[in-house]
Amino acid sequence: MRILFAVAVLAVVAPATYAVKVANRDSSSHDILLKCSTTTHTSIGASSTRDVGNGPCTVTVKKTGSSATASGDATLTIKDGKVSAGK
Repeated sequence: MRILFAVAVLAVVAPATYAVKVANRDSSSHDILLKCSTTTHTSIGASSTRDVGNGPCTVTVKKTGSSATASGDATLTIKDGKVSAGK
């Protein structure tokens, strides 16, 4: 009974948090337009990954105009200047 109570308390105290990630798989950095709760002009370095927000978030690669949207714990991946959504 104590274990069940501890699990219930832990679930309430530490709810799962999700963050959309952007992963740049290119060997060069990209300027991006990031739209989550606000719109931000930023960049992502070569071969790097970063959390961007709780979502839904839309990332647009400025040079190519490629964009994709994700939410939850999904990752938006940039490869060859194009962004795609995936888990």
